Amino acid sequence: MSSRSIDHFGGALSDAVRLNVCRNISSNLSSDNNGTEDLLKRIENLLEENAFVEAERRVQADEAVRAFVKGRSRLVQEGEETLKELEESVAQVGDCLRTAKPFLTGLHEEDLTDAEATLKEVRTAETQLEYLKWLELFHDQSDRIRSSLACDSTSDAMAFLQTLMDWCEHFRSSSCIRLRDYLHDITVYWTTLVCDHVARELPAILARIGFPRPPSVRNPETNIVDSRSRNEIADIVTLLLRLRLPDYIKPLSPGVDTPFLHELLPLKYFIAPLEKRFRFHFFMSDKTNRLDKPEWYFTQILSWIRDYGDFIDDLFQLSFRGEALRSSKSDFALGLAVLGRSKFLSSLSQLLEDGSLFAHAMDELLTFAKTLRALGYESVQRTFCTILVQPEVFHPWFAAETSLAESRADAFLASPTAWNCQYQEEDGSPEDAKAPECAQQFITMLKGITDRYSLLPSSLPQFDFLSLQLDLVEDFNERLKSHYEANQEDTEQCARIILPTQATATKFVGEVLADMASTPLIVELLSLSDSRSSPECGRKAKSLAVRLTSILDECNRLARESYLTHLRNDTLDSIHGLVREFARQGWKSMPAVTEFLVASMTPAMGELLYVTKTLISSQRDRLLTSLFTRYTNTLMQALDQILLEEVIYDNTFSTGGASQVKFDIVNNFAVVLGRLVHLPHAGLSR
Repeated sequence: MSSRSIDHFGGALSDAVRLNVCRNISSNLSSDNNGTEDLLKRIENLLEENAFVEAERRVQADEAVRAFVKGRSRLVQEGEETLKELEESVAQVGDCLRTAKPFLTGLHEEDLTDAEATLKEVRTAETQLEYLKWLELFHDQSDRIRSSLACDSTSDAMAFLQTLMDWCEHFRSSSCIRLRDYLHDITVYWTTLVCDHVARELPAILARIGFPRPPSVRNPETNIVDSRSRNEIADIVTLLLRLRLPDYIKPLSPGVDTPFLHELLPLKYFIAPLEKRFRFHFFMSDKTNRLDKPEWYFTQILSWIRDYGDFIDDLFQLSFRGEALRSSKSDFALGLAVLGRSKFLSSLSQLLEDGSLFAHAMDELLTFAKTLRALGYESVQRTFCTILVQPEVFHPWFAAETSLAESRADAFLASPTAWNCQYQEEDGSPEDAKAPECAQQFITMLKGITDRYSLLPSSLPQFDFLSLQLDLVEDFNERLKSHYEANQEDTEQCARIILPTQATATKFVGEVLADMASTPLIVELLSLSDSRSSPECGRKAKSLAVRLTSILDECNRLARESYLTHLRNDTLDSIHGLVREFARQGWKSMPAVTEFLVASMTPAMGELLYVTKTLISSQRDRLLTSLFTRYTNTLMQALDQILLEEVIYDNTFSTGGASQVKFDIVNNFAVVLGRLVHLPHAGLSR
């Protein structure tokens, strides 16, 4: 084979094959020149083998291309068949519609109504069947629980009960209200029975450890609970904790104590002996079951809380170890408080027949709530006070508070000592002591109302009480104005007593009301006007905030402008005649001062100075310092103008007369009154 042929075939070879051939040729040529023909034969065989391999590769590539094309063709064919079937289906639907069109157009409205009614009945039947299916499931599950309890299989009963609770969760957002309520009722029923079965041995264990005999009256050695009893109690309580119902499962049956099915379930069996005693003494016995003595059962509950709290806490410490947010001591106190709440509600209808009995019972209930907070049971107090927002309790309570506040306000102003300073002492007293007795008592009443409604657990009823307080302040101001108008003809009485005390009372009430508005309770209520609160709360908070600002401005205006203006005018009216008498002195013919051994005041100036000093001194004892300063400034400015016009301008003075009037006014009147009003020259600048 020629070199051209080799080059021709070599052009189709890969670089690795050509390199291998060249190496073989070089090795064979260098070793043996006579083996050239064998080498050429081997090269020819290699080239033929390579050509065969290349031919097989081309065949395989052609087969792969043909298979790909065939697969694509098959997919296209299947797509066309599917499209054809779809077109046939559309055609069939069209045929069906064309066939049904005459039938539909021939139907009357009555036929369509009957068809809709039939369809509605079918759907109703389907719903009823679904109801029946669930009712059958409920009954089957109840039968399983009943059988488990009969066989004393507590674990199986708890497992079947858990299925009922899971169904309650399933129906939580369901619109089938009656079915859901029925499920809740049977769940509550079987929970009660299973809990009683779990705790059936608990009374014997409690009797063994001496419960419910108070630890304070037992032998200290018997207060120690043995480990066996403690472990048995812990096992039972642990099972009871697992049986607590979720909060959304609410029993509809009357007489079911909801707290004892939820958070208080384990404490139910520890409170039961005490509840038996409570119901005997305060529901049945004539000697202790008295409407006029609600403090008896509230005191009994507080006594039990103090006696058993630490004992229960120690007994439950093993079982409540995993309950980080709960306290057995607080739960025990809450369970006893529930007894007091049930007693109060059971006697409510009788209490409402007598206003004084209801007021006394409400006072004892609020005192009980405050005592709970003082003992450290704040969470118990908040839960217990939910009774206050129940409509059957809140509305009569609010009406009684309103009536009592109005009658007390009348009594404050009608008292003979209403305008006396109740707490003022001779050696000086604080500013608040200058307020008259009626204002002091009125403020005490307002603070008492705040202290009571601060126990309310929600803001809406608190808004009602805050509105009542603002109404009372407005009414108090109106009563003060009416009292002044009724006595304004007596100028001297108004100037000495009525006006200064009313100005102080109004200013004092306004200042205390402003202080109350800055307390956390009122600030939190008025801050509910932002967008985070409910629309109703926002509207009430905004309205009350505007009213509060308006009332504070009105109190300030009445005290600083209205009453002080009247007081200044009445004071000037009281001394104006004396000023005229002083002006009528013989200033024109008065001898010189040098003719007298000692200069002295004229009698008219002495009387004017005495009366003016007496009036201002009485106002200093009755007016607050800020009001007294404003009053004396305006009074002395007006008196300066009167002296200038009626004494200086309207008279002709001799040298002696000029010296005498200067001596009377500058050296005596201005000096004495200046010390009293703390103004240089008593403010007489002219």
